[in-house]
Amino acid sequence: MTTKEKILAAALKLYNEQGTDAITIRHIAKEINISHGNLQYHYKNTEEIILALFNQLAAAMDDAMAKAEAVTVPSFRQFLHDTEAFFDIAYHYRFIFLHFVAIIQKVPEIKTRYNNMDALREIQFNRIFKAYRNLGIFRNDIPEQVWKDLIPQIYIYADFWLAHNEIKTGLKGKKAIKHYVNISTSLFYPYLTPKGIASMESE
Repeated sequence: MTTKEKILAAALKLYNEQGTDAITIRHIAKEINISHGNLQYHYKNTEEIILALFNQLAAAMDDAMAKAEAVTVPSFRQFLHDTEAFFDIAYHYRFIFLHFVAIIQKVPEIKTRYNNMDALREIQFNRIFKAYRNLGIFRNDIPEQVWKDLIPQIYIYADFWLAHNEIKTGLKGKKAIKHYVNISTSLFYPYLTPKGIASMESE
C-alpha cells in the first residue's frame, strides 16, 4: 500500500468513526505514524483528502452501475442484489452521506461532481427500468412521469438511509445494509408484474 493509499484508508476510518469536523491532518498523520508535514506532501489539507475519498466512492458506484447494466439474466432478485452492492459501497463511505451538507459547504467541487453523477445515473436508471419493463418484470401500464418521479425517490432513499439508521435503528455493517435493502423492496413492489414478483420469490 502506498503512502497516499494509507492516508486515505486512515482518513476513511477516522471520518467514519468521528465525522469530518473532529478530524484534522494531525489526527490522520498520527493514525499511520507519519509527520503531518509528510502527509501534506501528498494532500495539502483535509479538503483534498475528502475529495479524493469522494472520487473513490464515485468510481466504485460507476463500476457497480456498469455491472448492473451488464446483467445477462435480469430478475427482481438480481435488481435487489445490485441495490445491495450500491448500499455496501455507501456504507463503506458512510461519513460522506452522514455529513453531506457540511462536506459540500467545505468542498464545493463535490456538489458539482455529485450533480453530474446524478444526471448520468438518471439516464442509466431509465435504461435499466426500460429493460426490465421490456422483459415483463416491471409493469408497462404506468405513466412515464411516474417512472421519472421514481428516480428522485430512489436518490432520497439511497442518500439518507444511513442517517435514518444512525438516528433510529443503530444497525452495523451487513445487518444495516440488508435491513435497508429489504425496506427498499416496498418502494419497487407496486411496479412489479406477476412475473417480477415470481422472480423475486422463486430464487
